[in-house]
Amino acid sequence: MQTGLLEQLLESHRGMVDRVLSTYERSPDARADLNQDVAIALWRTLPRFRGEASHRTLIARIAHNIGAGHVRRVIRRGASKPIDMGHPSETADPDQIVAANSLREELILALEYLPLSQRQVVSLHLEDFSHADIAETLGLTEGAVAVRLHRARESLSQWMKTRSTVP
Repeated sequence: MQTGLLEQLLESHRGMVDRVLSTYERSPDARADLNQDVAIALWRTLPRFRGEASHRTLIARIAHNIGAGHVRRVIRRGASKPIDMGHPSETADPDQIVAANSLREELILALEYLPLSQRQVVSLHLEDFSHADIAETLGLTEGAVAVRLHRARESLSQWMKTRSTVP
């Protein structure tokens, strides 16, 4: 296998992988470890890759499997994860920083209340994957993807309504 291809794939899909992993882990340090796990899994998988799916779909599937495994390990240990919202740009308007962080925190908190199966579908949907690509990545049917997205939207909508009524 060519290391150039591995490096090219990791570089070109770095943002997607980090966003997918952020649905499973907020801590930048822990996500960096998960990113390394994705790179190792991709390195192991590429020699056997037959091209039946796109590289993008392959990498998304690997990232989701790594993220889901991470969540299962955290749940087994009974650990809770602290909220880590990162650091905003120093040049941004303070009001915009507050609003963006608040919205971001609300979305991350809302996604955490979704079952893992819905979280996976939503994170790929947010990456502009088609229903067919999501189905292929997660080993589902397109109908199951549509149902999970619909249920996730309903759950998120209900969650946001209950949050807005809490003082």
